[in-house]
Amino acid sequence: MNNKIKEIVLSIIFITFLFSFMIVNILKKDDDISYSERRKLEKRPKITYNSLIDGTYFNTLDKYTTDQFIGRDSFRKIKINIDLLTKNNYNNLYLYNDYIIEELYPINKESVLNVTKKINDIKNRYLNETNNIFYSIVPDKNYFVNDDNLKLDYNELKSIMNTNLNIEYIDIFNELSLEDYYKTDTHWKEERLEKVVNKLSSKMNFKINNDYSFKEISEFNGTYSSRIIKKNISDKIYILDNNINALVYNYESDKYEDIYDLNKLNSLDKYNVYLNGSVSLLKIINNEYDESKKDLIVFRDSYGSSLIPLLIDGYNSITVVDIRYIKSSMLKDYIDFNNKDVLFLYSTLLINYSFTLK
Repeated sequence: MNNKIKEIVLSIIFITFLFSFMIVNILKKDDDISYSERRKLEKRPKITYNSLIDGTYFNTLDKYTTDQFIGRDSFRKIKINIDLLTKNNYNNLYLYNDYIIEELYPINKESVLNVTKKINDIKNRYLNETNNIFYSIVPDKNYFVNDDNLKLDYNELKSIMNTNLNIEYIDIFNELSLEDYYKTDTHWKEERLEKVVNKLSSKMNFKINNDYSFKEISEFNGTYSSRIIKKNISDKIYILDNNINALVYNYESDKYEDIYDLNKLNSLDKYNVYLNGSVSLLKIINNEYDESKKDLIVFRDSYGSSLIPLLIDGYNSITVVDIRYIKSSMLKDYIDFNNKDVLFLYSTLLINYSFTLK
């Protein structure tokens, strides 16, 4: 009899728990954003005749209940920690000396060739003997990890690029280390790029003032922190503390902006503080004009956003182009290419997944 009473009591407790949990979820105010995942959360779907018939209501409802589930981050954290302990990774993310590393292997040769084709198309369409043309590859942080399973074949990637590009290559791999990258993000740190700037200036023959001073402006939880929740792993955002006498013209907003957009500190990705993030076309004008200096055009991905502010002192102007967001055939309407230095600066991440280039 005692056992039967225990079973009844346990059943009542379990049912009460489930019912209470359901009620709390129903009464809970919906969250707009998941800051840990850096994304907007699904809203409660409206019931319509069409959505019921075609099934979209139930698909959206499933996403909504998953997104708005009370204690969701806690349950995610438990799942992540179990996977890291049992499988040493979570969705192809690994922890390496407190750095979150994503598995990138293998190399995508078709993608690498696509990058060389895009560069050659731009070179043949716009560039001539008046241009000094260079390209450089930004290694991902996996390059500095002692685990071949997490690495691309970087020598093969370089070989394909060099074979298909008749352009001077500036190798910056040896100017970097793992400590030059964020622990929670793919990107490199602006405050750690002095050696890269020196290598570029020596090869491209421009003079730069290396009197850099940086200031911390924010804590930073990068793109990987939304996928692996570790409270003890975080980063900081630094920007130049020097007074940069320059303006940035944003062709998308049709207005002049600052080098660092501090409003982006309130966004889901604080790395966008550098040159306003993903923008198709910018022109940085150095107000301290020097007739001995030239102009520079940089074709870049997001890694260029934090590097380019360090190059401003070396040029009268820097035009920043991201052909993920603007067709290269349109550039003639905005850019005078004559007598400009030209740098193609792309990360191995983009080179290995390059089909976003237009």
